[in-house]
Amino acid sequence: MSQDQPAVVRLHRAMYMQQAIKEAANTFADFASFKIVRDGEHYAVTVSDIDGEVEGDVVAEFCNFALHNTMQRKKKRI
Repeated sequence: MSQDQPAVVRLHRAMYMQQAIKEAANTFADFASFKIVRDGEHYAVTVSDIDGEVEGDVVAEFCNFALHNTMQRKKKRI
């Protein structure tokens, strides 16, 4: 995928919390732009303007952070 083209990831609402996704987007705001939309059973996240100078996969790392943030939030509820 080109850095110029936006990526869309669909994160299932049963596994990801919206606030945790927003926190991950804020963490990665220096590297890309994020638009989060609720889409049925998913959150559709459009990742655009990905910094071409960043090594690694910004989208994959964002998803990892979103899942980690969700796990931390759910752990606090227990």
